[in-house]
Amino acid sequence: MTILVSGATGKIGRELVPLLLDRGEAVRALTRDPASAKVDPRAEAVKADLDDPATLPPVLDGVDAVFVLTNGHRGEGLAQETHLATAAAKAGAARLVKLSTTGVHFGGTDRISAGHRAAEEVIRAAGPAWTILQPGGFMDNRLWWAKTAREENAVHVFEAEDASVMIHARDIAAVAAEALTAPGHEGRTYPLTGGEVLTPAEQAATLSAAVGRRLDLVVDTEAELWAQFQAKGWPRESFDGFVALKRGSVERESIVFDTVETLLDRAPLTFATWCTENAPAFGRRAA
Repeated sequence: MTILVSGATGKIGRELVPLLLDRGEAVRALTRDPASAKVDPRAEAVKADLDDPATLPPVLDGVDAVFVLTNGHRGEGLAQETHLATAAAKAGAARLVKLSTTGVHFGGTDRISAGHRAAEEVIRAAGPAWTILQPGGFMDNRLWWAKTAREENAVHVFEAEDASVMIHARDIAAVAAEALTAPGHEGRTYPLTGGEVLTPAEQAATLSAAVGRRLDLVVDTEAELWAQFQAKGWPRESFDGFVALKRGSVERESIVFDTVETLLDRAPLTFATWCTENAPAFGRRAA
């Protein structure tokens, strides 16, 4: 098969591309700048702009399946996914696998969940066989802790956060690889989580063990969190959508789905594993 992976350089894409290649599939890694994109050298880096439908037919020519991932946080996801799904159908692609969010599964009304809900309907109506993946919170989101871990020996959580079950990006990618290449996933919607519920304090303790020093837990107000997001270049409307999602999902963040274990025939990767893999980003103490 030839598979086009959108979001190929992001959290999920950089795990998915090598998994597909290891399965013997041909992969086209979609990017706006192939020359500078960091993708597995075995993949073909191809250039297109999801905001410009005219750029899509060449990269979709001969493609059998498409992994659909766009930047839903900034509001353009629906248009981009519509462009990609429409072009994929016209090109004759047989399968679409879309990355969504558990917010849709739980009926979330925040901006992010609403955008993904509308995009899911676009994918279902496009024509090719479809599969929808609805992951919960990503372990990779804890990379936001890296700067304060290094500079303050502290990690910050939003005041609305409570116990949660996070998922490793590699598990999402593994499920995506299965859905893109194996039969039996057509017309299925899969909510995805990790396998363990951890409080923010337990997460901080797990990371502390991985980096070899104590990291204090600091609880931030919404105003304090906005200052951090603003410094990272987030627009206010995207931040408000994130906060609405966090406040609206606090009661469901600790619900565990067994989808990963069922589909992959193994337990989900743990947060301790993720912390060990990413400890250098937090300033791991030398042995």
